[in-house]
Amino acid sequence: MTNTEEAKVRDFGLIFYVWFLVVTAAYAFGFYAIYQLLVQNTDLTSWVTGKIGVGYSFVQDYIWWIVLVAAVLFVIGILIAYLEVWLMSYIGTELVTGVIFGVTALLIGAGIYVLVGTNMEFWIGLTILIPGALIGIIVLLLSRRIILGAKLFEMSNEAVNEHKETLFPVLIFAVISIITTVTGVATAIYAGSNLDIVLEHTSRWVAYLVFFLIIFAYVTIHHTMLYFSDAINICIFKRWNNYKDASIKYALKEIWKVKGSIILFGMFMAFFDTLIKIIQYFAAKKIKETSMFFKFWKIAKKALYIIFFIIIIVVKFLYAILKFLNYYTLTIIVVEKQGFLRSMGRSSNLAVESAADIIIGKTGVSIAKGLFTMMTFGVFAVGGYFLGYYWLAGQFGITDPTSVLIFSLAIAATCFFFGYLPTTAILRPISTAYKTILFFYIADPFRGHADRKTRISGDIEESISKVKERVIETYNKEDRATYGEKPESTPSE
Repeated sequence: MTNTEEAKVRDFGLIFYVWFLVVTAAYAFGFYAIYQLLVQNTDLTSWVTGKIGVGYSFVQDYIWWIVLVAAVLFVIGILIAYLEVWLMSYIGTELVTGVIFGVTALLIGAGIYVLVGTNMEFWIGLTILIPGALIGIIVLLLSRRIILGAKLFEMSNEAVNEHKETLFPVLIFAVISIITTVTGVATAIYAGSNLDIVLEHTSRWVAYLVFFLIIFAYVTIHHTMLYFSDAINICIFKRWNNYKDASIKYALKEIWKVKGSIILFGMFMAFFDTLIKIIQYFAAKKIKETSMFFKFWKIAKKALYIIFFIIIIVVKFLYAILKFLNYYTLTIIVVEKQGFLRSMGRSSNLAVESAADIIIGKTGVSIAKGLFTMMTFGVFAVGGYFLGYYWLAGQFGITDPTSVLIFSLAIAATCFFFGYLPTTAILRPISTAYKTILFFYIADPFRGHADRKTRISGDIEESISKVKERVIETYNKEDRATYGEKPESTPSE
């Protein structure tokens, strides 16, 4: 990358400082709204304590014990999550392929069994067999890519296992996300209750616009913080892939060069995310308003529900397509430093041609999430229930059978919540690693990186090479030109 190209990216740097001022103002106003709602508005505080009076009193009496238990559960959850990542760095391929091929075979087998081995209706067997057969055909056609994607997924777990510090950016984002959510909700409530007074002489649409901008500001903070945490991990996985030392310190220096592009990308995605939230809000509001008018016109009321439901589904589907087309945008911004618009265009080209690989990667992460959920449920929820039922209930003097049951379920839910949070946090680096490695190995194989060094283990390297050669043959080399420029002819980092 030339100095001129890098300068073009750095020209967006001013946006970072504007964004920083907006973040500071949003948090300041959010805390002010919390103060107004909880301290000045005693009615709200009284209503909350009235609804959860017993629980609120319990939290006040045992607040430090609750904090200690939550911290211990969180640490144990992180250790279990890392244990699962370590396990999948060895059997991730077998896990993904086993689930994909196994579920397909199970559907086909179930359909045949219903048709031949039972007295059930013929159409029931066909209902199971036909989708299973169609999925089986797709799986067979994409079998090479499925195997390769499973190996890359195992490689992603290996990368996270070697660089456990990739969890830190995600945990920091989780804390910031909680602060953003709390201040954003408080601001929305406070603004919603005072907009009519402040804007009494203006149009209702002006109030709606102000409300939209408030939500947009907090959603933008959420997206940009998320992308900054992902960008740090992309830098780490890039250097891990290139046989170099990786560190958060170096990653921060790298993403500082493209901070403006990251913020622009976050604002772009936040705009459509906010738009969907607003559409859902107005759809629900409109249904509520018209439900009284059409109180006796049940058919018209149901029609409204269906219309608004279809609108929301269509908008969400379009947003899903937008996220799919931008699957590599952040990776390209960080790795190639091409800027926001050029990275979006290039990501669209790569995403369309590697659609199967993206789906396989998401399937792998979903399987990992299922494994994490089951293990977390078994360790925390079940253990928490028995702990509450046989010991903690007696310690707190709870003897009524119904109260003991409710208390035990509450302990189980608490243990699951604080234990499951770390496992969901671990999933983010795995997904980021897969996205980065997929970009280097499959989605962009003709950009002059044929001799790129790698840190994958020998057994994966040996088994991946044959499958990769066959899969790469399915890509059209003539269409691999970089968006907006010619392909590079010399290897880069």
